[in-house]
Amino acid sequence: MIDEKSIKTIGTHNGKFHADDVMAAAMLNLLFGDIKIVRTRDEEILNKLDFVFDICLGEFDHHQLDKEVRENSIPYAASGLVWREFGSRIIQKFNPEFDENDISSIFDYIDKNLVQGIDATDNGVDIKTEIKVTSISDIVQCFNPSWDSNDSKDEAFEEAVGYCLEVIKRMISRQVSVINARIIVDEAFKNRTINEIMVLEKGCPWLQQLLKIDTDSEVLFVISPGDASVDYKIQTVKKTPGTFEARQDILESIRGKSSEEINSIIKIDDAIFCHKAGFIASAKSLESVLKIAKLSI
Repeated sequence: MIDEKSIKTIGTHNGKFHADDVMAAAMLNLLFGDIKIVRTRDEEILNKLDFVFDICLGEFDHHQLDKEVRENSIPYAASGLVWREFGSRIIQKFNPEFDENDISSIFDYIDKNLVQGIDATDNGVDIKTEIKVTSISDIVQCFNPSWDSNDSKDEAFEEAVGYCLEVIKRMISRQVSVINARIIVDEAFKNRTINEIMVLEKGCPWLQQLLKIDTDSEVLFVISPGDASVDYKIQTVKKTPGTFEARQDILESIRGKSSEEINSIIKIDDAIFCHKAGFIASAKSLESVLKIAKLSI
């Protein structure tokens, strides 16, 4: 195992950069701390550094003919190779209280929702949908100086690393918050008075944990205090985290209506709104959102 304290200099190729080498550098920065990044194709220089990636055909390069491929056929790029080796240590470094299962859960989420997309793009695997969606690889690409610019590529690389550093820190932090919310979700699930409605005592990430514990898909709507703490919101439960399709939508007659119209239709006096797609609505009182939920069942 690589000793974190022994890594002071890391190296990768110079010139145009991509999301895989930038994200790999950000990951290594998180783990190793204050490190110097050298960008060059001079192998004599690279061989003197403590750690090298995305070049020289070593353990953390992916340009070999026999490159490594995941079970789902997505090839590894530098970011994936670095995350596979160090991801768990990065998570544990900032969350030493977490057990192996929690760390594995965060590791898998980051790999699936961030790293695999970067790796696929860098390896030329087409993962685009019919609608063009700007990916993190596209965003990092924009940090490269344009052809008619005299800006330093190395300085631009450092800026891109700073951006990716924030992205991965925030994605890990968000998954930490999901884990910390499990107790709240478990309690709310256990204390339901109506099987189809779960009421949370405070707003928190609930979908991942609910889908895990609600094995019979009973809960159709989740109610929680709103962001302003002066209202309550009702949300539908997605069938899976990666889809917009809900187990059941909110009452069709109030979707997209004004607050006055909602009040008139369902006989309340404090409606705020209902999205026209029927996945979220809100009112000022718990009683009113409960009525929306009951009418929507």
